[in-house]
Amino acid sequence: MRIVAIFADRLFAFRYKDEADNEYDRLLDLWTDTEYVRNFLNVNDKDIPIHKTKRQFVEYIREDAINIDEQLIKITETTDQSLSHFFQPLYNNEYQFKILSLQKGRQHCLRLYAIKIDEDTFVITGGAIKLPLHHLMEDREHTRVELQKLERAKSYLRENGVFDEDSFFELLNEN
Repeated sequence: MRIVAIFADRLFAFRYKDEADNEYDRLLDLWTDTEYVRNFLNVNDKDIPIHKTKRQFVEYIREDAINIDEQLIKITETTDQSLSHFFQPLYNNEYQFKILSLQKGRQHCLRLYAIKIDEDTFVITGGAIKLPLHHLMEDREHTRVELQKLERAKSYLRENGVFDEDSFFELLNEN
């Protein structure tokens, strides 16, 4: 498990053992791969609303992946907007500051999962396609896996003494 910088020392991502890319790059590649998305939709067709076709969803997902990338580039290249505008608490009932808060960034049915280190510092742990008829992360295997990755990443950070931005950058310097 390694942490790599994505954008401007504000956004990072885990690169898991046996993976060629970090989670951010891996997900963008998957979400813009028509064959991967089509196969995903075939396996999860019960979660697609009747009024939408798989072909429409393939195109929506591809466009949303590109849109996420453009949004994050824009946010990290400006100083007037925080990454907290994109990432929100994973659980909607979280209203106060929490150390190593679990977060989600979303664009329609795409989710990027991250851990909030500080107001403007996040580490992406994974992501998922969360279709409209799929409500809770616990309901589907692929989102349960992402929830487990969030928890493992949070444990990794805690075990390495990370509790704020300073301790996070100390960990990065040590590695």
